[in-house]
Amino acid sequence: MKKYELIEHTADIGIKAYGNTPEEVFINAAGAMFAIIADTRHIKSKEQREIIQEAQGYDELLRVWLQELLYHFSVSGIIFKEFTVQSLSPHAIKAIAWGEKAPDKINTEIKAVTYHELEFTHTKNGYEAKVIFDV
Repeated sequence: MKKYELIEHTADIGIKAYGNTPEEVFINAAGAMFAIIADTRHIKSKEQREIIQEAQGYDELLRVWLQELLYHFSVSGIIFKEFTVQSLSPHAIKAIAWGEKAPDKINTEIKAVTYHELEFTHTKNGYEAKVIFDV
């Protein structure tokens, strides 16, 4: 199963993230977001941040998870490349993200994770989510 794909969207960038479990979708969506921001192949897992968020449902929780990661990137300049979900329910996530400060490696600035066309679904092949980023 592929981890994610970019989808065309007028003036913004969208992704579809896939996984056998909801945790995999959250990890793959975060990986996709940072792959849009920078080439993460050369990023090292030097620094970590614990992310704890709550929301009403997987779709909203995915949005706040990604927005929180984007906030940490905006404030500290850390490009994240590795993620571990410690616990996940439709209402809360606790996870660890690793990466490093690498301001010279930024390709695309993402301003926000939008509600536009946001969805998280259980399919016959697992789970998938659609997220649109404001760039």
